[in-house]
Amino acid sequence: MRRVASHYVYWNGLFRMHYVELDDAGCLAGIYPLEGEIAGTEFYDGILFPVVEGGKTFHADGTKIPCRWKRGSMPMESGSDAYRKLGLPQAAEIGKAAVLLLLSGVSLAAAEFGTDDGCCDGYIQRL
Repeated sequence: MRRVASHYVYWNGLFRMHYVELDDAGCLAGIYPLEGEIAGTEFYDGILFPVVEGGKTFHADGTKIPCRWKRGSMPMESGSDAYRKLGLPQAAEIGKAAVLLLLSGVSLAAAEFGTDDGCCDGYIQRL
């Protein structure tokens, strides 16, 4: 069992202070509120995206891929717009194999994700 927590988890909506639980086979077991310290839980600063394997390649060695965004908009888009704009595979389903991607360096207070020439302070990496 692997538990990974973050300030935010984006999975069919935005969840603050939650953790993602993966079973021993790497399948998504669930998304749960982080109500206290849990032994063996990894914690990362940023936004976790539990996604299906496939689509855009994210290296297992932790290589960081720059992410472009621009200021002055809503905190997060709804539905699959954020996944599409970031070039991510779709959200993982409970009981299916999942990969955890971490988006760091982007303030949720004023971010709209995209591939334009906005600020490039963030990055995505596979955990």
